[in-house]
Amino acid sequence: MKNVVMSSLILLMVLPAMSFASSWAPVEEGVAVSGKVHAIKKSKKYRSVEKCRAYAETKSVVVAFTLDANKGTCSTYTSVRSRPAKEGAISQVKG
Repeated sequence: MKNVVMSSLILLMVLPAMSFASSWAPVEEGVAVSGKVHAIKKSKKYRSVEKCRAYAETKSVVVAFTLDANKGTCSTYTSVRSRPAKEGAISQVKG
């Protein structure tokens, strides 16, 4: 019985994380998002794709982000109008 309870608890903890992580489309390099800006973070702690995505995931209204390596910014968006090519940009959109 104890193993069943532990397995159930582990399953309940893992499933939401798996479904949340899979909600993002693949990362696009050389592409920037154009749309309604939610926030622009200039702090060094947001200058990686993982950290920028982690920030975007904390905001329920955010549907995409762009990490601009040239400017050193992490921009989050509440809507996406287009995704133009831009050197040094890495973007990801919720799927």
